[in-house]
Amino acid sequence: MYDMARTEQPERYSWWLNELESLGVNAKHKEDINDLQEASALTENLKQLFYEEYQRAFNEDNTV
Repeated sequence: MYDMARTEQPERYSWWLNELESLGVNAKHKEDINDLQEASALTENLKQLFYEEYQRAFNEDNTV
């Protein structure tokens, strides 16, 4: 499956892998991603998690 995603739409797949790398997912883990949908979902989930953590960290109600 990994090879199929890379050969069918290499530019889109590469873009998602680069996006994951920018979020801290290293090359070893990227090989476990099977297709564009999985790469996209993982990227969006990580972004949402980081955003939620950011909101909790900088929430006005929280004391530092």
